[in-house]
Amino acid sequence: MTLLLVVMGLALLYAYRSQTPSVPEVEVTQAQVDINAGSIRGVTIVANKATLQFKDSDTHKEQTTVPEPDTIISKTVQDYNSTHADKVALKFQPDNQTFSVVGSIVLSLLPVLLIGGFFFYMMRQAQGT
Repeated sequence: MTLLLVVMGLALLYAYRSQTPSVPEVEVTQAQVDINAGSIRGVTIVANKATLQFKDSDTHKEQTTVPEPDTIISKTVQDYNSTHADKVALKFQPDNQTFSVVGSIVLSLLPVLLIGGFFFYMMRQAQGT
């Protein structure tokens, strides 16, 4: 019974961690259009993902994949900031992908190990040891 609860808890944790982000994905050209239109408050670049924060709402965001973190979007923001009074904040954040890769590997292997352990336990019980 306890093993079943542990497996259920781990399955729920795995399902929660594998959910897709709620930020819509747009093309780089659309992100450039939004920046040049003046509707963006700030841009945060992490690895090759740029998240655009809109001025109209704290929850209104877009995300785009950039080929190189410091080229297309950052140049567009710099060009916009040089010609407009209201500046767009540009932030670069380090990529914290090490934990997510290790965590996803562990969470992927854990159910297999638990099932294998359960079968091993059942076989030992069947032998009477």
